Amino acid sequence: MARKPKSVVDIDKEIEALKAQRVAALEARADQIGKIAAKADLTTLEITDAELQKEFQAIADRFRRKASASNPANT
Repeated sequence: MARKPKSVVDIDKEIEALKAQRVAALEARADQIGKIAAKADLTTLEITDAELQKEFQAIADRFRRKASASNPANT
């Protein structure tokens, strides 16, 4: 038996549900990173948000370079 194609309304509902799941996943990851930062004792440092963000960006860049170096198909 052929399946009835999804309606635009059904697709829109799925999109909204996926967006909510994405937000929840990002928030959970942010909480996890915050806990790791606290365990590393970053919460006691006198450092501005801008300085901390710059250091996190450097970490992210380093890991992205590692990932792209180990997977040459991405280049």
